[in-house]
Amino acid sequence: MRHIYTKTFSRRTKQGFISIRRATSIKVYEDETNQEWISFTDLEVIKYNRAKKIKLFFEIYSCRERYSLIEYVIDHNDNDKLDRFFFALKKALKENGSELLGFIRLVDIGENGGVHHHITLAIPHIDVKGKDLPKHLKRTFNGRKVYGSLVRNRKKIMNYYIPKDIVELGIRKRTFARSQKYKEIKANSLIINDNILLD
Repeated sequence: MRHIYTKTFSRRTKQGFISIRRATSIKVYEDETNQEWISFTDLEVIKYNRAKKIKLFFEIYSCRERYSLIEYVIDHNDNDKLDRFFFALKKALKENGSELLGFIRLVDIGENGGVHHHITLAIPHIDVKGKDLPKHLKRTFNGRKVYGSLVRNRKKIMNYYIPKDIVELGIRKRTFARSQKYKEIKANSLIINDNILLD
């Protein structure tokens, strides 16, 4: 489809104000197969693109014999710098002979109004018996306990993420992110997918 024009009808949420994002414009496209015009809100476009990226992550890391997926849930705090969480996690993985292969992260608002981050990451397969994660994968962040669990039903969690609302944390504050590169394990070698970049 070819983009024709965008018509703005509302302003974005004010900086620093947490809320569910609402549509602010209409984007009109031309279907090049039949020359018909189709319109979507900017919110529909954002959700569609996010859904594609979420599906791609779970598709790449679908092999249970090669990959283990772990989900962490971290309560949101404006002063948090999540790169520190990832730095400490990568260090712990390396010290235990493993590594971070890829991740996705999205912000969510719970039914009680609590804002939190869902982080699902892929690592080389680990054999986890029962519900407890290995000690090095049990995390804290800025003095707070982080909920972490092995993802056993990948399709279920993917379908849980996709319809989630788009959350506003303020202008230019990222509420969805993914790895710059996804590393894949194939035939006992490491393959880097260079086509998957951080948006």
